[in-house]
Amino acid sequence: MPPENGPNLGDSVEREVFAQHRRLDALFEEVLDSFRPEGSPEATREAVKELRQALEVHFDQEDRLYYPAIWALRPDLKPQLKTLVDAHGEFLAQLDRLETLQDRGERAEARSVFDYLSAVFKRHEDAEEAVLATLDREIDAAR
Repeated sequence: MPPENGPNLGDSVEREVFAQHRRLDALFEEVLDSFRPEGSPEATREAVKELRQALEVHFDQEDRLYYPAIWALRPDLKPQLKTLVDAHGEFLAQLDRLETLQDRGERAEARSVFDYLSAVFKRHEDAEEAVLATLDREIDAAR
């Protein structure tokens, strides 16, 4: 059992994922801001590039580090976590689509794809955080 005020797997993963989500939220806001009428296509490209890099790192950590460790300890959570992991590829595919539209100069359509991606990703974050919060409550109750 961890020390009374010490870290535990659930708590540290939950905190780290929540912190990463807030950083990603800020990057989504930067992309949104770059789509303003006075924003340049180059600024949008750079903001999307930064978002993609951050998402790739985040997804890699969840897919290879956090979630496999959790589902090894809690096999009952594997179906929920697997669904969340499977969505990561779709988010990257939407970014590919957005970048293709930008390259073609189809800014309005790119913005539409971004709005969709942003909304779906927010629901995804909420689902991940709900699973992790439940796990954290269970760990706290077991102490």
